[in-house]
Amino acid sequence: MLQNTRHECYARHRAKGKSIDEAYALAGYRPNRGNAARLNANESIKVRVAELQGEAAERAIVTIESIARQLDDDRQLARELGQAAAAVNATMSKAKIYGLVTDRHEVESVARKPMREPGAAPQMSLQEWEERFKPKTSAPLPGNGEPSAEPKTAEPEREIGIMEAIRRAKAGRRVKSGST
Repeated sequence: MLQNTRHECYARHRAKGKSIDEAYALAGYRPNRGNAARLNANESIKVRVAELQGEAAERAIVTIESIARQLDDDRQLARELGQAAAAVNATMSKAKIYGLVTDRHEVESVARKPMREPGAAPQMSLQEWEERFKPKTSAPLPGNGEPSAEPKTAEPEREIGIMEAIRRAKAGRRVKSGST
């Protein structure tokens, strides 16, 4: 540590990112750019500024372990105060930082319409795409409108686009949740 308290004060302000002129004035000296530059060039001042910056960097490092220790302390305090919800919250937060619990988020995005070959043909319009990939409705029943005794062999389904698959999945979910 520097002997002169003004020098120490100057070094602390420099370590906090102040300019040499600001730190010089904040240390209690009369503003003088030349003297501030000379003090800043002092080797013991440079060493002390680097030391203070290193200490600040060490304090700023946050690790999963340091957060976990803080959450343990918070959980203990919550239990001592009879705050069960806060204790559970601290436990769940610790589980999340260790990857034991994840929050589920549903992400919906817009996908581009499929093309046969990129660049080979112009993109289909939305209407063309919907007509091509729209699910087929069942054919009218033969004769009197009653189903035949022998089931028809189903014609192979055409591929559907990703947006249609998402729409069908959402519709299926709505049907399930509405019937319960």
